[in-house]
Amino acid sequence: MKRKEKERKKGIEQRQQKTIKNPRLEALSEISELINDANDSYMKMDYDNAINYSEKVIRLAIKSNFEQHIEEQQQFLIKIAEKVQEKYFVSEINEAIKEIEKIYNILLEAKQISQAHEILETFKRHYQDKIDLDSIPLIKELEMKDRREWVKNKVE
Repeated sequence: MKRKEKERKKGIEQRQQKTIKNPRLEALSEISELINDANDSYMKMDYDNAINYSEKVIRLAIKSNFEQHIEEQQQFLIKIAEKVQEKYFVSEINEAIKEIEKIYNILLEAKQISQAHEILETFKRHYQDKIDLDSIPLIKELEMKDRREWVKNKVE
């Protein structure tokens, strides 16, 4: 009996050592790691890498038929696109506001405060739907200057 019990225990140990490979479980584990990598890249504002990881998640999710992960990654990519667009607009707006400020100052020197104000307002209307203009310091400074000029002009 001892011999049979030893063989039985040995068989149990061998079966425990053999891992059951489940492709869906392995894919899910890999997807989870890729999602973590994508989120880490996003937090570091490394959008290119975040997109690459997200693309890998989508490919693996399609292959493994994980619809929820596909939808989540589509939303994640939309979020990245919004951040990239915002970053682009901030850069574009900073360049544009420098030019607007030059024109604004020239008009102020020529005592054409209404035109200077209208140029600033037109600029703000153009970009108001694309980005929160209050988050850009150059615009806030020019708006403050505009308010001061309006007050000064009304006093005179």
